[in-house]
Amino acid sequence: MKTIVLLIVASLTATSVIAQTIKPMPGTATKSAKTGNGSGIVKALDPKTAKVTIQHGPIAALAWPGMTMAFVANPPTLLRSVKVEQRIDFTVQVTAAGPTITAIKRR
Repeated sequence: MKTIVLLIVASLTATSVIAQTIKPMPGTATKSAKTGNGSGIVKALDPKTAKVTIQHGPIAALAWPGMTMAFVANPPTLLRSVKVEQRIDFTVQVTAAGPTITAIKRR
């Protein structure tokens, strides 16, 4: 009888431990990428490194003021459609790795 009671208690305890939700440790949760749309002028292109420098206006979704900065294009083939001093609209995604252009369109 003792054995049966101990087995029941052990199985109920094991079930409650398994049913608990696992929460990530503080500071280890992955942050989702932020995305914003901007407009600007291409100032430099480097197809070898897939980088484009853009002088852009404010990007409200990212709380960025207007500035000139370099971005990596992903995929790099996005850079084939633009030239230096061309006006563009673009989508930028910001992750822990940095800002990446994910879409670019000539105006």
